[in-house]
Amino acid sequence: MNRIRESMENIRASEELKQHTLEYLKHKRHRARAKRIRGYVLAAACLCLCIFTDGYILYARPTSYISIDVNPSVELGINRFGRVVEAEAYNEEGKTLLEQAALKHKPYLKAIGRLLEEESGSGYLTEDARVFITVISDKWETILEEIRADELSGKYGAQTYTSNLACRQEAHSQEMSFGKYRAYLELSRYDESLTVEACHGMSMGELEDRIETCRRHQDGTKEGEEHQRRERKKLRGGHEGHGKHHGHGH
Repeated sequence: MNRIRESMENIRASEELKQHTLEYLKHKRHRARAKRIRGYVLAAACLCLCIFTDGYILYARPTSYISIDVNPSVELGINRFGRVVEAEAYNEEGKTLLEQAALKHKPYLKAIGRLLEEESGSGYLTEDARVFITVISDKWETILEEIRADELSGKYGAQTYTSNLACRQEAHSQEMSFGKYRAYLELSRYDESLTVEACHGMSMGELEDRIETCRRHQDGTKEGEEHQRRERKKLRGGHEGHGKHHGHGH
């Protein structure tokens, strides 16, 4: 600005014209500076928005799933930070539980504990009721280890399983939690006449009781068949020995 003023001293003009010119140049300079500042602010705002949006997407995206099944069936979506970001019920009892229990943004162990306490208070966790927890995750070993070590899970004798995303997709097409669908698939290996519709009306305890009965029956059948094979082998061995002995005598 001093250089401008010095150069203007050699110009023959009225003081008023000089002053107007200096003010015009100063105003123009301020406008350019304000424009640059607005550009910086806009760029910073865009950057903050991108960071916030990407961060929210990262937080809100489930990376693991946990199915908790007693008679109520509830699935939790867990983000990479171990927080509940989704909670879905797959029967009426499960819907009632979710209406009573606020689970969003809680660590998954606390969410499971809250569900078990609600189920106990609502009368679903009776003495003969059983808890089944099924996990889908790349870190399933860590999650199962933490669930098994949890005091409330241990108190209610939770049985733990793993599953996969394909099973989850099939389960949802049948309007069933993937934990209960896993039990259906296992039981259907023993009983081919079993239908998904029939499983909808069964509790997890009933499904697991039938699975255990089928296992014992199959194990007993295999053991009986193995015993019969051994007996037949002994009998064949005895006859063969007698025949050889008889042939040698001839």
